[in-house]
Amino acid sequence: MKTHKLLLTTLFMFTHWIYGATIEEMVFPDHQTLNGENLKLNGLGLRKATVFKVKVYAAGLYLLEPQHESHKVIQLKNPKILVMKFMREVSQEKINDAWDKAFEEKAAQFAEEIKQLKKLMPNAKESDTLEYIFWDDKTEFKINQTLKGTMVGGAWGKALLNTWIGSHPPTEELKDGLLGLKH
Repeated sequence: MKTHKLLLTTLFMFTHWIYGATIEEMVFPDHQTLNGENLKLNGLGLRKATVFKVKVYAAGLYLLEPQHESHKVIQLKNPKILVMKFMREVSQEKINDAWDKAFEEKAAQFAEEIKQLKKLMPNAKESDTLEYIFWDDKTEFKINQTLKGTMVGGAWGKALLNTWIGSHPPTEELKDGLLGLKH
């Protein structure tokens, strides 16, 4: 019986190590390597939309060290990765409408950056992955692990990350999940 328990415990630990964390059947690895640095999964969140709470995407935030306060995450000088895995199809138009809403207060300040970001947005299909890699002076954007664009500016990257974990996130549930406060 002890051998059976030990085997099950080992299998669970090995499976978790290989596959990472899961939210709504979407699997996120426990870490990602970026330029030789090991970023750890800080938290997972789920984006739901409309009064019907339609599941749109699951997201994971990766940092060098765990951090649970949004203003501290945004101010970190090291790289950060936000990964979104779509759970349904979402048109480019709907994604861009969401960006307009997210940047309402800063639309004038970041007009050119918002315009560039909206051009990069795809018509997302179920299981598509979007990644935002935040550096001190730029933000890289990947679709299904292929680099699609780089946007220059540290202030822009902070403003972009703020749309998920700042004072006006798409949902508090998503923000709390990414900050590792829920799940």
